[in-house]
Amino acid sequence: MKRVLLILTTLLFTCGAFAQVKDSAAIRVIYKYRAKNFADREGRSEDLLYLDAGRSYSVFYSYRTFLLDSAKEALTKRGLSPEEVFLGTKGMRQGIPEKIIKNYGTGNMSVLSKVLVQKYCYTDRMDSLRWTLTDDTLSVGGYLCYGALSTFRGREWRAWYTPDIPSMDGPWKLTGLPGLILKAEDSAKEFTFESIGVVHLNPNVEIINPFESNRSGYIETDRKTYLQIKRKSIEDIKGSITSQGMTILSVVDENGVETQIPKRVMNSIELQ
Repeated sequence: MKRVLLILTTLLFTCGAFAQVKDSAAIRVIYKYRAKNFADREGRSEDLLYLDAGRSYSVFYSYRTFLLDSAKEALTKRGLSPEEVFLGTKGMRQGIPEKIIKNYGTGNMSVLSKVLVQKYCYTDRMDSLRWTLTDDTLSVGGYLCYGALSTFRGREWRAWYTPDIPSMDGPWKLTGLPGLILKAEDSAKEFTFESIGVVHLNPNVEIINPFESNRSGYIETDRKTYLQIKRKSIEDIKGSITSQGMTILSVVDENGVETQIPKRVMNSIELQ
């Protein structure tokens, strides 16, 4: 296991483009997510993703990232230093960083994320997909689902939706079908979302845009710029660290031996 020790210089920016989100989620869809994150590696990572959907909004996020962020916040409130927080949470697994809040009324999606230590936010549209319905059927989690095809951001997607749950929503940025999307995968099978459960929430869970309580922590950007920043953080981590005002003190392996940061090539779920 490699460990990177950093000196952090605080950076504060503003992000004020999003109105406050306030709704309550009546259902939670739990998805198992498999992804080929690196173009130069064959392995797949896994994550557990939640879609909490209400009448006007939904929020899509990683349960692992939620647990990790909650633990870090609790330790920070106790007055622990950044390195103590790191040591206290190093055994916890990191999930995908993006949180996507969909506004059904406006058709906008607020995408909130973190690259290294800096938070970013940008707006995307829900009407970017054009689906072709098919005659395919599939049972997913006990629900009868129907097939649909779409090309989105450079990938061909096949989705299965169920009219039994009358929602146009789905995992990640996939929306716009006459029923909730319970499974979706790209044609190369590099990215797969599959529901492993639908929970009716009682009481409902409130949906709030998290940056509302700390607006100065976010940089407002656009989708393509964010993807470039994310790619740099993977393929040129030293340059990315420096651009965020930090310095690498050392990189050591599990035996304390100094080593090099491994080179990786990002495989993005969005190719365009």
